[in-house]
Amino acid sequence: MATITKFDALIGELEPYTSSPASMTKSLLDAGVQDPEEEYTAEDKRTVAKAAIAILKKLIVLSSDSLGKSSQGYNVDKLEKRIKLLAKENDLEVSDFVGVPTVEDGSILW
Repeated sequence: MATITKFDALIGELEPYTSSPASMTKSLLDAGVQDPEEEYTAEDKRTVAKAAIAILKKLIVLSSDSLGKSSQGYNVDKLEKRIKLLAKENDLEVSDFVGVPTVEDGSILW
């Protein structure tokens, strides 16, 4: 059976988006991963998702990015949908990562 590292799992979660190796490593460490080169297991799914969301949040402020000879453009709505999907799949609170519309009682305005 083939194995992958936690770093490789993060790359998989981010596809089709890319980020620098330093940014990906930092996001994994910030999410609580001790060693990004350790073997990925199912127990790491939520932690890797948190790291992916952290990177995707950074991409929202960009309209495009270039890394070396490659470049990519970003659609904010699609990035937010990807973040929401990752949060939902991993039982994370969506509002912690992206703005979620709320309804407030406006009766005091009448």
